[in-house]
Amino acid sequence: MAYKFVSDVSSEEYMSWLKTQDNYNITQTPMWAKIKTGWKSTLCLMYDDGTPIAGALLLIRKFAPGIKMIYSPRGFVIDYSDKDAVEAFSNGVVGYAKKIGAYMVRIDPEIILSNNHNNTTVVDIEGKQKMLNLQKFGFRHMGFEKDFHAYTQPRYNAEIALTDDNGIPFSDETLAKTFDKKIRKFIGHYTDVRGIFFEYDMGKNAVRRFAEISSHTEERQHIILRDEAYFNRIYEAFGDDNVIFFAKIDLDKLTVFLEDQIKNGNSEAVDQAEKDLELARTLRIEKGNIITMSALLTVKSNSTAYLLYSGFDDSIFPRFRTTNQLRFEAMRYFRNMGCKIFSLLGIHGDLNDSLSDFKMKFNPNVVEYAGEFELPVRKLRYHLMTKLLPIAKRIYFKIKLRNK
Repeated sequence: MAYKFVSDVSSEEYMSWLKTQDNYNITQTPMWAKIKTGWKSTLCLMYDDGTPIAGALLLIRKFAPGIKMIYSPRGFVIDYSDKDAVEAFSNGVVGYAKKIGAYMVRIDPEIILSNNHNNTTVVDIEGKQKMLNLQKFGFRHMGFEKDFHAYTQPRYNAEIALTDDNGIPFSDETLAKTFDKKIRKFIGHYTDVRGIFFEYDMGKNAVRRFAEISSHTEERQHIILRDEAYFNRIYEAFGDDNVIFFAKIDLDKLTVFLEDQIKNGNSEAVDQAEKDLELARTLRIEKGNIITMSALLTVKSNSTAYLLYSGFDDSIFPRFRTTNQLRFEAMRYFRNMGCKIFSLLGIHGDLNDSLSDFKMKFNPNVVEYAGEFELPVRKLRYHLMTKLLPIAKRIYFKIKLRNK
C-alpha cells in the first residue's frame, strides 16, 4: 500500500470525500471549524494509491508562544480496525504536529463500546480492539469517566432513531408512543387547547430570538452558555441546515380555555385556572398576545439532526412543558427531511442529573464511546501542560462567572 498523508486540503475536496462516508459527525466537518474562535484549523486526507481513505479536521490551539495543541473533535474519519491505516494516518498527524510545534494531539473518536436501549445493553465486540490499535501507536487513553464534563466531549450520547432498521421512517404515533407518559401528556391535545403552537425558522432574525430565550436558561441555572455571536457563527457556517424551532402561545386562545375551566372545572382546576388567567392578563400587557415560550437550535449534518442548544422562558407558564412537544416537532421535521437519527447529544453515564433524566424520558438509544485519547508529541512540554492547564481553566471560569 502506498499511503500519502496531505494536510491543508480544501474544504471542497474534504467534503466531497466526507459525503461518501456512511457515518460522520457534525464536529468532523469544515463548517464546525468556522464556529470555533481562538482555534486555527486544517483539513487532512490520507490517500491509498491516489484514493482518499481517511480524513480529519484538526483544530489548533495556541496557548502561548511555542505552546500549541491539536484537537480532532470526534477523532479521525477512519476504519479504526485497520491497524495499518490507523498507524499511517497517526504518523501523518504527528508529522504535522511537529511541523507546527504542537506538544500533543487529542482525539475523542467515535469508537463505540456499547449501545443501550430499553434497558438492554449490546456490547460492540470490536470496540476494545480499536482502542488497542490507538494505544499501540502511543495514544494514552484518559479513562472511562461517566461524568458529562470529564472530557472535551461526553462519553455518553442519547440518540433517537427516526427510522426502523430497514430505513423506513417511523409514523408520528410510533415515534411518540415510545416516550415516557410524562412526556406524552404534554403533546397534542394538551397544547392545542391552551393556544400553544409551534414554528420553525431558518432566517437570521431567528438567531436573535433564540439568543433571547437562551439567556433565560443562563439566568435560571446560573451557568455560562453561548452568546448571540456564537449562534450567528453556527448560522453562517451551516446555512439552510441550521433550523430553529419555537413554541409560542396565543394568550387569547388560552384565555378562552381558562375561562371555560373556571366555569366548568372542579375546585382544584378552578383555582389553578384563576391564577393562570391573572398571569395571562399580565403577560399580555407586558409582551403582547403572541409570546415565545421556548426554542431549540438544531443542525442537520449527513443523516443526523443535532439538537445543539435549547432554552425556555420560565416566566411564561413553565408548567405547560412546551419543550416536550417542541422536541417532538423537531423530530418530525427532520424525519420528513430524510434524517435517520435525532441526537440529543451528551448525558451523564450514571444519569445523575435532571437534564440527563429528562433526555432519557424520550427513550433514546444511549451510545457509549471509548472516550478521550492523548498523544504526547513533545513529552516534557506535555507533562508540564497537563498540570498547568486545569489550573488555568479553573481560574478563567471563575473570572468569567464573576464578571457576568
